[in-house]
Amino acid sequence: MKRPVPLAVAAAFLLLAGCGNERVVSDLPAPAYTPGELAYAASDRDLRVVIHGNPFGGDGERFGDRVTDYMQNHVFGVRTHFTIRPDQTARPDYRVVLAFNPAQNTLNSELCRNAAIPTRPPGGAIVVQGAFCRGGGALTSATGWLDEVKTMEDPDFRQLIGDLTFSLFPTKRAEADDRLDHPVFRRSRP
Repeated sequence: MKRPVPLAVAAAFLLLAGCGNERVVSDLPAPAYTPGELAYAASDRDLRVVIHGNPFGGDGERFGDRVTDYMQNHVFGVRTHFTIRPDQTARPDYRVVLAFNPAQNTLNSELCRNAAIPTRPPGGAIVVQGAFCRGGGALTSATGWLDEVKTMEDPDFRQLIGDLTFSLFPTKRAEADDRLDHPVFRRSRP
């Protein structure tokens, strides 16, 4: 019989697991998420990206273009074009929402609501919350952290965005027990 791992133990493991400057943790995909729906939403077409906040300050469109550049080619098995300015090929019900340094605690599932997300001013460490949305609901979500960087051209920032994008589009639907069956979380059996 599998036993759930206390949340504090799982959180401590995740904090210790990040050896590098950036870390990304994905949430369990919604039961409605399927790679087939991802292909329908994004394959060979634009996928709209909505960005809240800019941890570097300055021109928001330039920042959005840089972020979407870093997102390209990080979805396994689906060729899509991430953009803040989608053309007519984009499916209107689907989008990726990224919130950089939210000013208050925001659940990843809340990112898909069509509401402004207040963010902190530029500077310091970066927290980015992301969600792949259909309508007002999140199909997948992930959160990434990065120690302080000075520019959006920093290789660690590029890696953070690439890893977050990869985490937002898993190749299979995960079952709740899949994560608890990971060797780190498995309890020894008598």
